[in-house]
Amino acid sequence: MEGAQKEMFLDAEERPDRIHLFRPVKEGEKRTHPDYNNELTQFLPRTVVLKKPPGAQLGFNIRGGKASQLGIFISKVVPDSDAHRAGLQEGDQVLSVNEVDFQDIEHSRAVDILKTAREILMRVRFFPYNYQRQKERTVH
Repeated sequence: MEGAQKEMFLDAEERPDRIHLFRPVKEGEKRTHPDYNNELTQFLPRTVVLKKPPGAQLGFNIRGGKASQLGIFISKVVPDSDAHRAGLQEGDQVLSVNEVDFQDIEHSRAVDILKTAREILMRVRFFPYNYQRQKERTVH
């Protein structure tokens, strides 16, 4: 093929105009960023058990629900409450309560379930990204 151009591949050093975001990781080297924690277990679902005497407060507030399409989130935890001691934190998404799915539930129904239960078995996960989106939508 006369006159055909030959395709060439150049190393990064030969093409300084290219931005190279990744470099090979050397054996034994960990790649980290100062703004991020590579400990991903904090985002895994966990179980929280709370016992609520009659007339007692839960020790936390929720926001969100079906209207927001993002779920129910813990929006406030009272310091030194049972909820605080159990590990609940702002930004936790409530996945279920006493085996009732909370991922697509009306806010008022979620409140009723939480207020009427004496023993609460919650599945939650820390999900700050969707919690922030939830706050921006200002749906309670």
